[in-house]
Amino acid sequence: MSPETAAATSARPPAARIEEELEVTAFKLSEWMASQGIFIFTAALVLFAVVFIDGFASLPNLTDVFNRAAPIGIVAAGMTFVVISGNYLDLSVVAQVATAAVVLIAVTNAVGLLPAIAFALLIALAYGIVNGIAVGVFKANAVIVTLSTTFIGLGLLRWLTGGSIYFGDSDGPIRTFGTTRIGPLPLSMILFVVVTIVLSLVLTRTNFGFMVRAYGSNREATRLAGVNTPLVVIGAFTMSALGAMLGGFVLAAFSNTAVSAMSDGYDFRALAAIIVGGTSVFGGRGSVMRTLLGVIFVSVLTNIMVLTGLGFGFQQMAIGLLIVLAVTVDALARKTRAS
Repeated sequence: MSPETAAATSARPPAARIEEELEVTAFKLSEWMASQGIFIFTAALVLFAVVFIDGFASLPNLTDVFNRAAPIGIVAAGMTFVVISGNYLDLSVVAQVATAAVVLIAVTNAVGLLPAIAFALLIALAYGIVNGIAVGVFKANAVIVTLSTTFIGLGLLRWLTGGSIYFGDSDGPIRTFGTTRIGPLPLSMILFVVVTIVLSLVLTRTNFGFMVRAYGSNREATRLAGVNTPLVVIGAFTMSALGAMLGGFVLAAFSNTAVSAMSDGYDFRALAAIIVGGTSVFGGRGSVMRTLLGVIFVSVLTNIMVLTGLGFGFQQMAIGLLIVLAVTVDALARKTRAS
């Protein structure tokens, strides 16, 4: 600090100096929360559960946690692209997950597994392209667009299926995937980790990933740099749709059943995992690997509530509180960075 700066600082009123120090402290705290908080909190929560919650560390319980975390984690990994692009969230994953699950089992029962996967892939691409065009090309609000496609998709699915429950073959490939383990880990959890790694590489090591992050940070600057920004948005929603498709496959394999109402709440559970993991809901900041940690945190917290006898209502309130806290911390961090 130069003598002139020191003199100017000492000449300022004490209240102004205290306010500046508080702002600096808040900035450092928010930056620490964004960069290190999820690691500390997740480790602390797991340690708490192992020590104080009866049955948490048992192999059957951990396997159940992994199985239940996998579909929501895959959905969250794909939706991370939409959040980082600055489009808040993709509410249509609720319809997409249920559609993929029903298509996988129903079409597999009728004509085979490969046609079912191909059909589900076409539907996922349609969702991603429609959402992306509406938001990226026509500049519609992402929340309204994806809420609309959720209602359209679920309405169409329930109309076509009549709300029926579909059961997979007890000896078929879907059931086999859902029950197979490698050591203590179910295949669904291994698939979740693989998908997370692949999507993380896409986000951090490709031009597309760089453009998604750049667009989320500053849309106008990205457009002026010559980037086809509508195509970036379409790509982000397509990644979300592919994640929802795979999440639907895993969810169907877990129980070997599928019904149109099976994915209720997946939108906000995925969002909770994403923002608890440290991805900014305002766009431009975050990573798929942090979403993985967010999924673990939310899944362990949910499991703790189940083991302690807290009902579904308490679980919903906890998820809602997590979202509020994470968004508040994110907003404070954004404000302190700007100031």
